[in-house]
Amino acid sequence: MFKRILIATDGSRHSEQAARIGIEIAKLSKGLANIVYIADLNLYIPVGNLVPPFGGVSPHAIDKTINDLRMALSEAGKKATNRIEDLAKESGVQCEKMIIEGHPANEILRLAEYGAMDLIVVGSIGKTGRRKVLIGSIAERVVRHSKVPVLIVHEE
Repeated sequence: MFKRILIATDGSRHSEQAARIGIEIAKLSKGLANIVYIADLNLYIPVGNLVPPFGGVSPHAIDKTINDLRMALSEAGKKATNRIEDLAKESGVQCEKMIIEGHPANEILRLAEYGAMDLIVVGSIGKTGRRKVLIGSIAERVVRHSKVPVLIVHEE
């Protein structure tokens, strides 16, 4: 049934709640939990701000800032995926972890298709707390474009 389950996390308490449900489904179906954290640099550095002129800021300084941001997001991703991995292990569920850079909805859809996932589990609200924005931009996009079933776990 659901042998390969893609569980997206952003490190929030709510995405952990969604992950618990995904892990339970994986346990019941004796499946594999594929845990993903997607580092979205565009949330922090709009692409338009990187186009010259740099406003007196050297290209080296911009590169350093981007590298620092990548490292911070990578650390956040490790922390988030490690937490979900711990939950999976506690439940006796095998898992794989991934930290990917890109747009969350696009990467979730790409991973689901190319990873031959049977189910996607996402929360309906994450770190931002802006229900309408996140539902409209990530979870809704995943639901509308996914070729596999999507389970959306709503905020309590």
